[in-house]
Amino acid sequence: MKTTTPTPLLRLLAITALALGLGSVQAHNVWLEPDASGGYLVQFGGHEGQLETYPAHKLKSLQAFDRRGRKIDVAVELRPDGVRVKPERQAALLAAHFDNGFFSKVEGGQMVNKPMTENPGATSGVHALKYHKTIIQWGVIAKKELGQQFEIVALEADTPDAGQPMRVRVLFDGKPIAGIRLSLGEKGAPVTTAEDGTATVTPTAGINQLLAIRRVPVANDPRTTSMSWEYLLAFPAH
Repeated sequence: MKTTTPTPLLRLLAITALALGLGSVQAHNVWLEPDASGGYLVQFGGHEGQLETYPAHKLKSLQAFDRRGRKIDVAVELRPDGVRVKPERQAALLAAHFDNGFFSKVEGGQMVNKPMTENPGATSGVHALKYHKTIIQWGVIAKKELGQQFEIVALEADTPDAGQPMRVRVLFDGKPIAGIRLSLGEKGAPVTTAEDGTATVTPTAGINQLLAIRRVPVANDPRTTSMSWEYLLAFPAH
């Protein structure tokens, strides 16, 4: 495999991932961490600062696009520490879908990665789905709806300015959704989407993480009592 020199933005992504503590966020998320060879490691974790290993089948899709929204083929490599992906040419945006499966617990117990039907005595459960985008280069692709079940879409194509308002729209099943909590990082001030699915956040210089979460109760499914969708949008601002 040919080794390439990482672009300044890719170096910034890697450095900022460490500086911001992507592995230290409390909620579990999936994200992409660039390496020096032009590829990306699919990372998962966040609880109490720990990365977690995962079976490769939990990564349901990984897509790459150029600035105009054209798809780019992606090579996938299964590794002991997870999955590594490499676009065949420079990508402007990467998107991932990760199904973390069913978790359940008995009252007072710890969560286990099993549906309630496989965990005798379980009283509650959750089916956890994760979605992600990394914007590497801003452009038309940043505004493009990719059709993810839960999705954050930027409303402008230009690189946002640090300290200036930035508008996004949150979609569920392709439709704007109100009442979704968003924050820049785990400790950022939360905002809530309006009736048209829009919200305004204020990014900082460098790489930002915009987080969104939706949780709803589930009835008539013996495997779980709730569904959880989490989103992590990583993007640069100047």
